[in-house]
Amino acid sequence: MKIAIRAANSRKLAVLPAALFAVSAMACSSAIIPSSSPSEPEREREETRSPALSITSSRELVREMHDRYAGKWYRTLKFEQSNTFYTSAGREEKSRWVEHLSVPGRLRIDFEPLESKSGLLILNNRVTTFDNGRRVDTRRAIQPILTLTADVYAIPAEVTLRRLDSLRIDLDKFRTDRLDRERVYVIGADEGDLQSNQVWIDADKLVLVRLIQSEKRGERTVVTDTRVRDYKEIEGFPVAHEFMSLRDGKPYFKEEYENVKVNEPIPPGIFDPTRWGRAQVGSRSP
Repeated sequence: MKIAIRAANSRKLAVLPAALFAVSAMACSSAIIPSSSPSEPEREREETRSPALSITSSRELVREMHDRYAGKWYRTLKFEQSNTFYTSAGREEKSRWVEHLSVPGRLRIDFEPLESKSGLLILNNRVTTFDNGRRVDTRRAIQPILTLTADVYAIPAEVTLRRLDSLRIDLDKFRTDRLDRERVYVIGADEGDLQSNQVWIDADKLVLVRLIQSEKRGERTVVTDTRVRDYKEIEGFPVAHEFMSLRDGKPYFKEEYENVKVNEPIPPGIFDPTRWGRAQVGSRSP
């Protein structure tokens, strides 16, 4: 799951989606699929089968996302994550993480090999980095992927809306569009704008499918476009298994989930920063 921090003294990267939050290397033209307007018969069929299509604002959408799954979302998630980081020189760097998620707001990421005791701990948008069992730093950073793939279904809608506003997503901009031929809601950008910070939500399932974020780096604006893909039903819960991030149109970071387990007990000590090096997180599945 993507986060906004690079682990100190480590080549195992955690990047913004989105990632929490991103598929094999692909050409930019094939990764970004332009939207297209549905025909009148298609529009009528969609509006008939999906009552969610009556949503007309960002605030209404976030409330509907919460209400659709409130009390019905998973409480915990355990999984292993294979990562591919695409370097500017065209190389692929591989890494693996073991993750424990407790909804809302608690995520532990252990970098393999686990014996290194390196990783990240997120507690209510406070990110602590560990290297060789030592705490390196702690900083506050809202996690958009974690918020929009998990917390949104468990925390009050107004809290989610405040987070989106803090992420500089314009809640007054709202529209419907299409992504991979599926109807979506878009928060934060007008049609044709792929630069502004924005959220794309599947109109039927009300799950995150795309997140675009931009940031200024000196005179340059860097745009990261993350696709949230391959949702699979795990014991009745929709869980995304693939995250792909493009940076300025080029493959940047890919995440793939494996061995996903829902609602298994997680010992509280897993999320205790004072017990980071002593907590047992298990080993990589064969």
